[in-house]
Amino acid sequence: MSETDEIITLVDRDNQVIGDIPRRLMNFQQDIHRVTFILVFTGPDTLLLQKRTDTKAFCPGYYGITTGGVVATGESYDLCASRELEEELGVQLPLTTQGMFFTEGEGFRIWGKVYTCEYNEMQHGPLNLQAKEVAEVCEMRIQDILDNPEQLPFTPDSYDALLHYVNDQLRAYDNVP
Repeated sequence: MSETDEIITLVDRDNQVIGDIPRRLMNFQQDIHRVTFILVFTGPDTLLLQKRTDTKAFCPGYYGITTGGVVATGESYDLCASRELEEELGVQLPLTTQGMFFTEGEGFRIWGKVYTCEYNEMQHGPLNLQAKEVAEVCEMRIQDILDNPEQLPFTPDSYDALLHYVNDQLRAYDNVP
């Protein structure tokens, strides 16, 4: 199935399903849909970022802080996250759920579910990048991303996913007895 034939589940502000629509007919500025965000750690505080190809409809040439994508109709967040990780990077890794959040901006209104995983080339083998979506990958420390959001053009939704993760980690740290 081509991306334009993909059927997307629409949800409301409470993340309740309200219908389905072909991706090519979606109004990404108005319609709310579900998306997965996978923070791929290559070290304790270092993430694997993906440079998006110039042919992507949303933020071409930007760096995605996460792997992931739109949840298709009939697909769970968990299934979508595993599928996207394998499609985009060519690896299967155990995923840990890090919670959900709502975000919106120019060209997106989404309910996102954040996951984390750890990638080590020696342990998991080389990446196999999806040529039509991923131009290249690089590593970057989380603090460098947060300190310099204009250093690289980051996709705004993946930046929001990182903020959700960091804020949750800070809340968990604050609640430790």
